[in-house]
Amino acid sequence: MKKLFSAQSVTVIGVSSSPTNLGRAIVFNLVKYQFNGVIYLVGNKGGSFLGFKIYKSVLDVPETTDLAVILVPARVVPSVLENCGKKGIPRVVVESAGFGELGEDRKALEDEILEILERYSMKLIGPNCIGIINRHSGLAVPFMPIEPEAPPGKVSIISQSGGVGASILNSLGAERMGYSLFASIGNKLHSNECDVLECYLDDPNTDIVFCYLEGIADGRRLMKQAMATSKPIILQKSNRTEVSHNIARSHSASLAVNDSVVTAACKQSGIIRVEDQTEAFTIIKGFALPKVKGNRLGIISRSGGHAVIAADAAGKYGFSLPEFPQEIIDEVEKHSRAGVIRFQNPLDLGDVFHLELYKLLAEEVLRNPSFDCLLFIHHYQGLFDAESSRDLVKALPGVVERTGKPLALCLFTPEKELAINRRNVNFPIFTDPYDAMKALAASRDFYTSQVYPFPEKRLDNIFPDKAKSILESCSGKKGYVDPALAAKVLEAYGISLVPWRYARNENEVLLAAEEIGFPVALKTASEKVVHKSDVGAVRLNIKNASELIEAYKNLCSFDKSVVVQKMVEEFAVEWIIGGRKDPDFGAVIVTGLGGIYVEALKDFSIRIAPVGPEEAFKMISETKGKKLLDGFRGHPRLNIDALADAISRLSWLLHDCSNIMEIDLNPVLIGKDEINVVDWRMSLCGNSHSAQNR
Repeated sequence: MKKLFSAQSVTVIGVSSSPTNLGRAIVFNLVKYQFNGVIYLVGNKGGSFLGFKIYKSVLDVPETTDLAVILVPARVVPSVLENCGKKGIPRVVVESAGFGELGEDRKALEDEILEILERYSMKLIGPNCIGIINRHSGLAVPFMPIEPEAPPGKVSIISQSGGVGASILNSLGAERMGYSLFASIGNKLHSNECDVLECYLDDPNTDIVFCYLEGIADGRRLMKQAMATSKPIILQKSNRTEVSHNIARSHSASLAVNDSVVTAACKQSGIIRVEDQTEAFTIIKGFALPKVKGNRLGIISRSGGHAVIAADAAGKYGFSLPEFPQEIIDEVEKHSRAGVIRFQNPLDLGDVFHLELYKLLAEEVLRNPSFDCLLFIHHYQGLFDAESSRDLVKALPGVVERTGKPLALCLFTPEKELAINRRNVNFPIFTDPYDAMKALAASRDFYTSQVYPFPEKRLDNIFPDKAKSILESCSGKKGYVDPALAAKVLEAYGISLVPWRYARNENEVLLAAEEIGFPVALKTASEKVVHKSDVGAVRLNIKNASELIEAYKNLCSFDKSVVVQKMVEEFAVEWIIGGRKDPDFGAVIVTGLGGIYVEALKDFSIRIAPVGPEEAFKMISETKGKKLLDGFRGHPRLNIDALADAISRLSWLLHDCSNIMEIDLNPVLIGKDEINVVDWRMSLCGNSHSAQNR
């Protein structure tokens, strides 16, 4: 993939002399971006364009090139690829549309392309994309003219949509921030976002990566890449609802994934997920500044009202506002005109008309070890102080460079002045304190939060081979399994179940209760009953044999098979630990308040499995139910460590046993000294393959 972006020779296929020909735009971009390599053009009618001869076939081109860019009708693509293979061209970008995005009937065409690629060991980006750009070499092959509005920068873009990717390029150009690499990946037939990301993370000119995706090809690989890099990855993942899913199917042949799983995966791996293009660009601007290494923020504002707004924003995003050193306050007071403003943090400079002092104050604050970052708000109308304000804006990037600390500049001025300042500096400018604070907070959270990679070592007393051996008896089975068999699988992973027995008649029920000891609980073992308490399929606190027989007779209406369990008598909170297989991320683990509350309150946390006890504890801490576990209104603190241990164990079970589709342990009773699983349910997917085993 790296060689694709470093191509030194390009063959553009699909060029003609027609003024409406899109292939001409590819050639135009290569010339406009001053590509420093060799260019050949191919089109079946021949001719010339911009002084380049148009050859009628790839096979007629005088030499083999590093890259071919193809923009011809979809039906012709296989034959063109065949010729590229014969010519020895190793890498291709297919910008043509008309493939899987139009429906399943185009699969044969895609399969033909894949066979050709494999036969000739070729690498492909696309189809249905606008191409790639390398700002440092001038390799620019989109079929739409794109102006290089700013010098090369440190942001690299992966976009499944060409239009969305181009809009990010426009935003970067408007702020004169620039970019390094760009890839529109379209249908991802042969190369996906992870393949391109691997190249970006190894690129010395890339510090920040932005991804726009409508579908995720290999979620687990994406997470591992994010966990292993120090470069921020900003993700806008659309196709989040059924409506947008239908549109995206026709647009880029993507499949929707569970959106909450994507959010959890981002949180777990350190990927910054954004809601929209505006937020994406705000966050990109924040990472264009030096790293925010702490929580201590200084605010300097020329407007008192904006200072108050900024203080509110600081509170929202969790920044602290230390007092400014007295020497800074003294310096400001020397230049105060009316002496009517109280100088504090935020520092209101509305009474100080000395713009050179503003710059000095900004530098003093950033040099002070008590501050990690600075929000600088400047307001002017462009009448009497336009030149001095422009000079101030020009000077602030130098302050950042000298101090090595981030300064978020928030500028309030007429649109004309804003445009002038953006042209004058290659430096991010914000127009809202909340946006500036959001950008600083994203940088702070990324650089100060710890990400735990997927654990490599299981906990003690976990026996994967034993669990898999038990599940072999269900080979090929799809759907729910017998609870007795499920219990054996859980016990192989050291998951603590309440003492229980399986019974199929009155005698077995009485014997089970005698072995366990009264009081007991009785519940149906029917696979058809999911929510037992909702339909009266559970009897609790049975104290003697006569109550037991009566309860059993009532439950026989569901099934003669029942489960007899020991009643847990100590105070306990009901919890849920569960999980399932996601088609894009593999095993997913879920935990939160359980029992009858799980669906009503939806108080839960999600991770991609497996997780270690540290990550499991973070999951618990994200729930509101954590307060109940900590000891609430006189109740004892419950065994959170045992709960985290059980979450980790179940996550490993889901990860290891690929034929398990879903597990629910609900409720799990969290007590002061121990935890007990009192109900469990396991279903199989009918095969031994899953996303994590690809």
